[in-house]
Amino acid sequence: MTGWDERIAQLEAEFPGWHIWRSNAGRWWATRTGFVLRREGLGTGRVMTVDADDEASLRQQLAVQAGFDRELQS
Repeated sequence: MTGWDERIAQLEAEFPGWHIWRSNAGRWWATRTGFVLRREGLGTGRVMTVDADDEASLRQQLAVQAGFDRELQS
């Protein structure tokens, strides 16, 4: 099995603009990097930070956020 650092690096490569980590409690977290968006700039559904019980759930949430980001750029 791939180590945590490698798995996190893979997620960060898949979802640029996010810093990802796993807490001591075993939860997965991701927060946007770079410019901090104001609540008004996030829009409906977009968030600065997401968390999940496992890697697959975090990946799913990040994919949803990426979809929101694409809609905003359109």
